Amino acid sequence: MAIVKLLLWVLFFASALFMMLVILLQEPKGGGLAEAFGGMGAQTFGVKAGGINRFTFTIFAVFSGSALLLHVLRDV
Repeated sequence: MAIVKLLLWVLFFASALFMMLVILLQEPKGGGLAEAFGGMGAQTFGVKAGGINRFTFTIFAVFSGSALLLHVLRDV
């Protein structure tokens, strides 16, 4: 069980670092939240999600899943 926990910790930290890197490398798509409620609201919210957004969500799912498993296995 110790090896499973170790692998989960490695996966947790690797996915966290990789997620930070991918998010920081993404190109900004709009003017931010302040302009979202102004005249540019439809344009800001109307941007379609590309492949990088799906990839970011996949990394987030791995991060969240490993965190949840670590929490469940904390006392085992």
